[in-house]
Amino acid sequence: MPSIDVSVVVASFRDLQVLDACLASLVPQCAVPGVELIVARAGDPSATAALVSAYPSVRFVPVPPGTTLPHIRGAGLAIAAGQIAALTEDHCVAHAAWVETLRRYVGHDADVVGGGMDNAQTRRALDWGAFFAEYGFFSALTARAGGAMPLITGANVAYSRRVLPDVVAWMCDGGWENVVHDRLRASGATFVFEPAARVGQNLTYGLGPFVADRYRHGHDYARVRLAESPGSNRWVRAGATLLLPPLLTWRVARTAIGSSSRALAFIRALPFTFVFFGAWAAGEAVGYLRGPSIAPRMTASS
Repeated sequence: MPSIDVSVVVASFRDLQVLDACLASLVPQCAVPGVELIVARAGDPSATAALVSAYPSVRFVPVPPGTTLPHIRGAGLAIAAGQIAALTEDHCVAHAAWVETLRRYVGHDADVVGGGMDNAQTRRALDWGAFFAEYGFFSALTARAGGAMPLITGANVAYSRRVLPDVVAWMCDGGWENVVHDRLRASGATFVFEPAARVGQNLTYGLGPFVADRYRHGHDYARVRLAESPGSNRWVRAGATLLLPPLLTWRVARTAIGSSSRALAFIRALPFTFVFFGAWAAGEAVGYLRGPSIAPRMTASS
C-alpha cells in the first residue's frame, strides 16, 4: 500500500445533494497519490450503500442516524491513515487548491492547521447573516491582531498524526472543536492559520430554524464551558451574555471590512446577523443558569 500523506475526512449527515456538491469539489483533488478521501455518513444505511457505488474512490464510514456531529467527525478521523488528517463537513465546497495547500504542512511542526471560510451562497441576505453568525470569526480575510491566532473551525482544519489519537478520543467522547482545541493548546500543541486553505459554506437557511439552531448551540456551549472550567462563576457568565450580541457583531464587522464586497454583504445582512447572535446569547445565558454538562448533547441538526 502506498503511504498516505493526507487523509481528507468529511463529516456528513445532511441531504445527499449537499454531499454531492462537496464531493464534486474534493474527488478531483484527492485523485492523486498519497491522498485518501473518507466520508463518515450518518443516515439511512441503504442510502450510504448507494453512495459507495456512486463514489468508488471514497471510503465511507456508516454512522447511525442522529449521531452527534463530534461523534461523526471522530468516526471518520479514527480510520484516517495520513500524516495529517484534514476535516471538513458536507455543507462545504473546497477551493481548488485546498488539499494541496494543506499537504504542504506534511512533516512540518504544526499540530493543527486551520483554514479560512468563505460563503458559497451569496444571493440572499439571510444566508449571509447565517454565514457571519456561524463562520464570521473564521473568515479567509481574518488577520492576526497583535499576534493572536484566529479561531479555527472544525469545518476546515487539519490535525497532525502526533495529536490525532487525542483528537479522535475527545471527539468520540462528544467534544466540539472549541473543547478539543483548548485541550490541545493546554498540552502544548502548535497551531497555524493558513487562509489560503479555503472552503465555502454552501447551505441556504430558514430564519426560524437557524434561530433555534443558534440557541441550542449557545446553550450547550455554555454548559460544556462550565464543565471544562469548574471554578468559574456561572451567574457572572450568564449576566455577561447581555453584551454578546453587540460585541460579537462588532468583532465580525472588523473581519468583514477587509474586503469591499464582504463589507457590503455584512451591512446587508446585519439585521439577521444580530438576531442570530441574540439567539446564541439567550441560549448561552440559559445554559449557564442550568449548570455544567458532562458532554454536549446536540445531535447533528444544522
